Amino acid sequence: MTAMVKLAGLETKMFFRDRLSVFWTFLFPVLMIWLFGSMFNGNEMNGMSFAELYVPSWIGVNIVTTSFFTLGTVLAGYRETGVLRRYQSTPLQPWKILAAHTFQGTVIFFISAVLLMVFGMLMYDLTLPEYIGSTLLALLISILAFFPFALFLTSLAKNTQAAAAISSLFLNLMLFLSGATFPLDMMPTILQYVAKVLPLYYVIQLLRGTWNTGPITDYGLEVGVLIGIAVVSIFLAARFFRWSGK
Repeated sequence: MTAMVKLAGLETKMFFRDRLSVFWTFLFPVLMIWLFGSMFNGNEMNGMSFAELYVPSWIGVNIVTTSFFTLGTVLAGYRETGVLRRYQSTPLQPWKILAAHTFQGTVIFFISAVLLMVFGMLMYDLTLPEYIGSTLLALLISILAFFPFALFLTSLAKNTQAAAAISSLFLNLMLFLSGATFPLDMMPTILQYVAKVLPLYYVIQLLRGTWNTGPITDYGLEVGVLIGIAVVSIFLAARFFRWSGK
């Protein structure tokens, strides 16, 4: 356990030394909240304020960026450069290596979530979640769904560039079609149906709901879909995750 914590700490230090990763994880979401705030702040949508809609949504988006870029793409790079293969020669068991990276990604995500929440409170009078226990549980379920999902998809890539391309494709697809950036009511009917195929749609609905409307027990469909994604993704990630590029 001590070695796993040390590895997670080392990976966290390396993350904060990468200015580009820090920008996309912490500053870019804040800039996007500010940008959309300049357009929509003061307007209520579905009975909710701008902050009540968009801050939980962008916290959900950060789960995607963390899972694909802080976890999936980084591990793809380690695979390509042989770092993962060298890890296997250490006393650390393989599951502990993956657990350390998952823990590190979770820590990075929660820092970004707190940053977004504080920014929303200071700039747009955002309040704490109405059902904070349900919101925390919703975040945990979302992480359990997306982290193995990203590991599986990036495991299919032959190199870091391919993993980054896969990550960017899925991020942009879900970013603009899941309701995170533009309300689904503004989209054509066909795109509203497409949104319900995307995992991020259920994360956003769950986070918005538990933040503003009701406990997690009111969102059985969203919870069920995300747990299903988690189970399938864990199986696929375990089946297809590779420790070397060969």
